[in-house]
Amino acid sequence: MKCPNCGYFIQQGVVCPNCGVDTFVFKRARNTSIRLYNKGLEQAKVRDLTGAAKSLEQSILFDKNNYIARNLLGLVYHEKGQIADALKQWIVSASIERKNNPASRYMDILQKDGRRMEKKNDAVQFYNQAISYLQQGSDDLALIQLKRALDYNDNFVEACNLMTLCCLQEKNFDRASHFIQKALKIDQYNPLALHYARELDIATNKKSSKNSADSNTVKRTDAAPPVPTYRKQIRQNSFKNEVIAFLIGGISVAIVLLSLVMPALSEEKDKTIDELRTKVSSATANGNITPEELAELRKRAETLEEENEKYKAEAARQQNVALLQEASSLSENENIVEAAAKIILIDSSQFSEEELATLNTLKGSVLPQAASNLYTQGRNEFNDGNIDAAKETLENCLKYASSEDVSSADFIDDSFYYLGQIAEQKGDVATAKQYYQRILDEHPESNHVANAQNAIEQINAAQAQAAQPEAEPEQNAEQNNE
Repeated sequence: MKCPNCGYFIQQGVVCPNCGVDTFVFKRARNTSIRLYNKGLEQAKVRDLTGAAKSLEQSILFDKNNYIARNLLGLVYHEKGQIADALKQWIVSASIERKNNPASRYMDILQKDGRRMEKKNDAVQFYNQAISYLQQGSDDLALIQLKRALDYNDNFVEACNLMTLCCLQEKNFDRASHFIQKALKIDQYNPLALHYARELDIATNKKSSKNSADSNTVKRTDAAPPVPTYRKQIRQNSFKNEVIAFLIGGISVAIVLLSLVMPALSEEKDKTIDELRTKVSSATANGNITPEELAELRKRAETLEEENEKYKAEAARQQNVALLQEASSLSENENIVEAAAKIILIDSSQFSEEELATLNTLKGSVLPQAASNLYTQGRNEFNDGNIDAAKETLENCLKYASSEDVSSADFIDDSFYYLGQIAEQKGDVATAKQYYQRILDEHPESNHVANAQNAIEQINAAQAQAAQPEAEPEQNAEQNNE
């Protein structure tokens, strides 16, 4: 039987002696991946795009090298208007299979139409800005951004759903119905659109007979229902919100002041403590101080030391709070890698429970995505022959990757292998062997196990061969001496 992982011919049993893969489990995982792909394909054919995406995502979990499933998942994302997610799947697919892979053609089609790509990207930015405006209570501005998002990307299902929600809140049921139908036309079983459809039915049934008569007076078509006016309503808690915003601004200013003032205070206290210690030492040596005065000086020095430690601890805490706020801001602006670089610098030992919760949430969302982005960048740099840049990028990737995270675990072993290859190319065989050995020790299920084992054996053989000529001259020298 031929090993499906490394191609080695297995004469007995089901475990490959070359790469250690259990072929029975491997085949079952691959078959499950294929079955889920077929399920996703059938769902995509009937335009159940949400169900298809879930099936295909599960298919990839069982076999990350199933590039055909990745290609279809990219098409599903593209149809829903999620262009970035589609490109991510096609890039990974193209790296798995380079020959006759439709993913390369899909990416070429998008790249040839640069203006279309810009519009898709702008649509995502408009959508994100709309969410921000809604959180701030600026309904008018949010509506404008959503309308622009749909103008730039007509298939943007998430924007349709958010527009539906806005219409339902304004009780503009005709307009809500229009966007529900638009979303369901793209994604027939979209759960959020179906939920809004049920909410719309309930709201419509509760309309009074007077409202029904009024709505029948002005005839409207589903093709072009009126856009809601979204007039800004006067909120009862507007004053409260202003007070909260003022307090948040005050806290921010206080943090800046503390960061500037506390180091100066600490330095001044250090100077005073040193002066007291010098005075105590001098007075003790000269013997011209009473025991009471000596005890008083020591007590003052100890008090100042305690106060100074508190100042230093608070200054360090405020610096870490500032890092947390900066990382959160970078994450909101989609600067994921920069946000991750700030997160790993944070010392949370003095954080409150709320600050810890914010940090953990940020870690869970930012670090895996940063690791994934850096892995893709590092792999592309390696393939382009830019090994110095690839080395730095992949090392940073491993800083943010976690073996406990499913998405990160998919490429940690790949990063080890590329870093081993780079170290070999640079002549650092000791480091290369360390990376290859980590694949064997930490990722025994990796598809690079056989390659890593072969690389270690080749390095050992080369080292043994290189050492042999050095021994021969010594032997000849001994013979000449004799």
